[in-house]
Amino acid sequence: MYTPVHELVAARARTAPGRVAIVCQGVSLTYGALHTRAQRLARQLVARGVGPETAVGVFLDRSPEFVLTALGVLHAGGAYVPLDPAYPPDRLAFMLTATSIVITTSELADRLPPGTRVLTLDADGPVAPGPLPAVHPENLAYTMFTSGSTGVPKGVSVRHAGITRLVRDPSYVKLTEEETVLHASSVSFDAATFEIWGALAGGARLVVVPAGPQSAADLGALLRTERVTTAFFTTGLFHLLVDECLPDLAGLRQVLVGGDVLSPTHARAFVRALPATRLINAYGPTEVTTFTTSHHVALRWGEGIPIGRPIDDTWIRILDDDLQPTGTGHLYAGGAGLARGYHGDPALTAERFIPDPYGTGERLYATGDLARLLPSGAIEFLGRADQQVKRRGFRIEPGDIEEALRTDPRVRDAAVIASGDGAEHKVLTACVVLDAPAPDLRERLRERLPDYLMPDRWAVLDALPLNPNGKVDRAALATVAPRPELAAGAGPVGELESAIAAIWGELFEVERVGRHDDFFDLGGHSLLASRMSTRLRRTLGSAVPVRAIFDHPTVAELAEHIRCGEP
Repeated sequence: MYTPVHELVAARARTAPGRVAIVCQGVSLTYGALHTRAQRLARQLVARGVGPETAVGVFLDRSPEFVLTALGVLHAGGAYVPLDPAYPPDRLAFMLTATSIVITTSELADRLPPGTRVLTLDADGPVAPGPLPAVHPENLAYTMFTSGSTGVPKGVSVRHAGITRLVRDPSYVKLTEEETVLHASSVSFDAATFEIWGALAGGARLVVVPAGPQSAADLGALLRTERVTTAFFTTGLFHLLVDECLPDLAGLRQVLVGGDVLSPTHARAFVRALPATRLINAYGPTEVTTFTTSHHVALRWGEGIPIGRPIDDTWIRILDDDLQPTGTGHLYAGGAGLARGYHGDPALTAERFIPDPYGTGERLYATGDLARLLPSGAIEFLGRADQQVKRRGFRIEPGDIEEALRTDPRVRDAAVIASGDGAEHKVLTACVVLDAPAPDLRERLRERLPDYLMPDRWAVLDALPLNPNGKVDRAALATVAPRPELAAGAGPVGELESAIAAIWGELFEVERVGRHDDFFDLGGHSLLASRMSTRLRRTLGSAVPVRAIFDHPTVAELAEHIRCGEP
């Protein structure tokens, strides 16, 4: 029998109220204080009608306040819905339809649409007396939205039992009061489930990385200063840390990596340099509550690193197109971690969550991944059976971007293709057919999509190539899509701008970069910004924070910022 996750945290608060639960930027919160504040918030929510199965939006960045709020929602019997303040208004408005009330701060409340029912964390109000609602393990704990192939985000509804199966006395990782766990994931990324509840259910100390861009050096320094022992890194971030600050990882006892294919080169370098640190290759879709399989990475493996075996109370099946067992085929997953389904979409739920043909009354989730069962009994990931892409830990449906593009009346048709290998080098190219010039198309798209869904490159075509069945020929599209003109306008001026432009040219693999080219319009993102920060430090001999690249994204602006000596 599973226990609702907030009850596991409450048990820690009763047995060790003075133990530090959360640390962020030098400020700490004990388990006792966390429990008291979460219960007060829960009583405020109950007084406003929140109870079991009530969805409560949490409009906060990664912070101790987010953790406290999510815990308060669970104590009230509700289910939290993470809402990233960086999301564009259209996407946020859709996600808000899944909530009955939203918790935020006074500073952020103005960003919510008019008419949103809001409770601010600093507000006083009625508090419900008496015991809080009883919660069953089958009750909803959270709904997390992911990219959808039809242009509409999918809300994955996860039960308490799914979280508890992930974090209570797990066999694939050690989660006890002796650990210090890093919380570096976005609150809208399901790895945060492991980080937050894995730490607090086990009585560990949770170190919250401040919201905003962090360089590899910043993260490495935090790992050392806070003596972090357990961390999850997206595959791209792990590769970056191995390349740029491997010694900073020496204090870690356990490192979990997931979200994309793990590079054997980086894994080998890590294991050789830090043999006492356990490296775990973790795999799993949001629909099976964060992790489905895990593999302890040693120095010996074949061509690729397996995703391992199922974790606790989880099973997998590899089936062919007729749902018959096979050694190489489609990967299905089931067990206690299985989500309830997709919020408000019973048809898609029935399509992706199917009856297990070899179980008794159980369901399986069709992951869409291809896999092979190795002689050792471990599973090897072989790629996708559809167009879905994993990039920087996020699951991306090209159809999501294509539908957003087609909402522009100037776009007759659109297709998005992915190219490049590895977690950090996936490139999304938007190929569009236009009925009228659209110089602001990229800016318009930013109003509809979060940054992780934005294309890296653009190509304007006369028509999309079609196969004999009349469908877009994506293989042909990859060969005809031209590289965009990235370097329009004036070239760099002076040695500093030339040095910056040269580094950008290497990062984006382009011959020419103009002084007014924008780092993010060229395909930049947080991981590349961290690499940029490191390259600038080595070239100029002085630190250039990642934040500076976000605030001054063109060559000319960044050079002026550096010349002025601003922090």
